[in-house]
Amino acid sequence: MSANTEAEGQEPRAKIGIVSMGDMGSALASLLIANGYAVATNCTGRSQDTIDRAVAVGAELLSTDEALITQCDVILSIVPPAQAAATAERIITAFKRISSGPNPRCTPLYFADMNAISPSTVKSIAAQFATAGLDPDRDVRFVDGCILGVTPSRKQQTSSTTTLGPSSTGPAAPIPAASTSTKPVASFPQEDILHDPITGWSYPLLPTSGPWSFTDETTFPYPYGNHFASTLHIEHMVSDPDPNSSSGAEKQQTTSSSSSSSSSEIGQASALKNVYASLAKGFAALSLLSLSTAHSLRILPSFLSSLERLAPSRLNTMTRYVTTLPPKAYRWVREMEEISKTFTDEEVGWDEDKEDVFKHVAGVFRFVADETVLGQEKVGKRKRGLDLEDLCQAMGEGLEGRRKRRAVEKEGEGGEK
Repeated sequence: MSANTEAEGQEPRAKIGIVSMGDMGSALASLLIANGYAVATNCTGRSQDTIDRAVAVGAELLSTDEALITQCDVILSIVPPAQAAATAERIITAFKRISSGPNPRCTPLYFADMNAISPSTVKSIAAQFATAGLDPDRDVRFVDGCILGVTPSRKQQTSSTTTLGPSSTGPAAPIPAASTSTKPVASFPQEDILHDPITGWSYPLLPTSGPWSFTDETTFPYPYGNHFASTLHIEHMVSDPDPNSSSGAEKQQTTSSSSSSSSSEIGQASALKNVYASLAKGFAALSLLSLSTAHSLRILPSFLSSLERLAPSRLNTMTRYVTTLPPKAYRWVREMEEISKTFTDEEVGWDEDKEDVFKHVAGVFRFVADETVLGQEKVGKRKRGLDLEDLCQAMGEGLEGRRKRRAVEKEGEGGEK
């Protein structure tokens, strides 16, 4: 019996594999363990922080991907976007080793790519499995998925102070006063998270798409599919009908009659992630630009005071977004590039040269990650940028360093002439 389930004395419902144990992966592992599942991962070659997170939530540490595939029927890939394809290739390689050995799997493995990648990227990753000769009926079934919202967590006791939101690494941190005004910042419901008052958990949504679903009892060969999906709030998407294929009445009938079927396509869950994330992360980038510009032009107190008086909910959201993003800025660069690919896809029609906003949004997060001290921040070990004043100070230092480098480069160019 596994020792990492919350319900003592009970066999786990199943063992779920998660790669890797980042902030989100470890938080989802906690949610699964609290609901009677065992969780396993392979942390070989990962950082000590990753190993510590896995141990802290009670996940079982396996030494190989082969062990993960042998012991788990479902593997969730939750990694930075740049690692999504390589993670899938790892699983493919390990699966083929097992298949050629004395103890191959007898039932298909479900591999769910839950990463923030574009539809074209996730389709290319799904194609890796087919190219490797893995049959979905016998070997691996690919699920396109995404995560909408912040990490799941237990309900925290809070005061009337507005907070930055729940975190898997500890209690929510208070938002500091935005200005010298005596008027308090209003408190608003937490965004990007759902709350269950019965269980005390707050959680994101995990939409999935494609031909394989955890809730389709006719194809999912294991007895825990619906409970697993309910625990993680996995909702399998249904495609909108092709507007060119039927009349309005027929479209409505098709949508209703297929509401419980697995009729969506690989790429649609990833598309949903991108259009959803573009709002929050686009706003975060605009907030960084506005705050740093106000700081450089010495009007930051007036800017914050105006927001506090005229748009307190916007100030609240902005504060929460920008003060929690520094440890994630490096991975948001690739996420913005994936959003860019989604918006400029041929099926969409936005012009890559003239209207590709998110290519530049990626540049904002690249600046934070590469040219400011904020890029050195780690989740759970924060030092800088925890309030607006220090965040703007750090951004200002980065911009000042850039201005000085440009001045030196300009002098060098002048000397060459």
